[in-house]
Amino acid sequence: MYNIDIYWNQNGHNAQANFNIHAGITALIGPSGAGKTTIARMIAGLQKPEAGNISGPDTLFFDSISSTNIAVARRKVGYVTQEPTLFPTMSVQDNIMLGATLSKAYLQELYEISGISHLLKRHPSTLSGGEAKRVSIVRALATAPKLLILDEPMNGLDPIRKRSLLRDIRALSLTTNTPILLITHQVEEMLLVADYAVLIASGNTLVSGSIEKVLSAPETSEHMGLDDAGTVVSAIVLTRRDGLLKAQTGEQILWLTDEGERTGSKLRLRILARDVGISLSHHRDVSILNQIEATVTQIATLNKDVLLTMDLTSADQKITARITEKSANALMLEVGSHVYALIKAVAVKELMVD
Repeated sequence: MYNIDIYWNQNGHNAQANFNIHAGITALIGPSGAGKTTIARMIAGLQKPEAGNISGPDTLFFDSISSTNIAVARRKVGYVTQEPTLFPTMSVQDNIMLGATLSKAYLQELYEISGISHLLKRHPSTLSGGEAKRVSIVRALATAPKLLILDEPMNGLDPIRKRSLLRDIRALSLTTNTPILLITHQVEEMLLVADYAVLIASGNTLVSGSIEKVLSAPETSEHMGLDDAGTVVSAIVLTRRDGLLKAQTGEQILWLTDEGERTGSKLRLRILARDVGISLSHHRDVSILNQIEATVTQIATLNKDVLLTMDLTSADQKITARITEKSANALMLEVGSHVYALIKAVAVKELMVD
């Protein structure tokens, strides 16, 4: 685990970042100008904080009290900038091999996972934006970094290529066991691949922790301009039937749009609060298949609507629903009310498959 506790001057104001980078993928999110790239450069050793400390597993990289400041090369942090910086006169393979320390067999595995095997003999000028970014990521991983930082790697990519590259990043993280810090100002990118997240705004760490925690925090909606951040639910694929996917969360069943996921796969699902209806009883004569038992744990007002937070019965997970004040009053909802969360199968937004 990496511990980041640093202070610096940002546009004449004191700024700070205090968070951890765990195994897996940690998304560093925030609006443009929040200080995300500055933080990345300080972790990599390209810029010196004014105070604080940066430490990794068994290594202290920076500490203002003891005047410790380990050189860039000794930190073994791979840093992929927003724009690929490949050497134009060298082939893709030569670019990767330049600083590679991994075995040829391991490199071949990375080529296949990232989908660049057919690009090895080509030169950077012949690559598309997405291909160049894939190559840059593999080149960074080939040096066997202890930490990989990806600074806005999706910039300039269309939605299809963006999703494809994000899936590659997820696969590479699982294969190499390299912690990844993914810098982005897009919540969708965070939700697709990250295990943890850190929200930075105006030079301050506002919230950090699991995806579920950061997504449900009101600061995320406020600073990322979201009308409905929704909640994240994990589920396991059981089987498929009648054109739908049957998945399980805790002891409850979810029916989802079938996109070919394998039986046993772990899904991360995003459910928007506005797509969740509430009933006091289970209905057999409605088309909504997902009627999930839950208990209301929090009630709040949000722009003249009511936002309900609920614990799912027999599942250690939460879900939110956004309903009108009229509906909340008619149902006489209060903290502790036993309800059914009604969710259309087509309303569930699949984010990630492991």
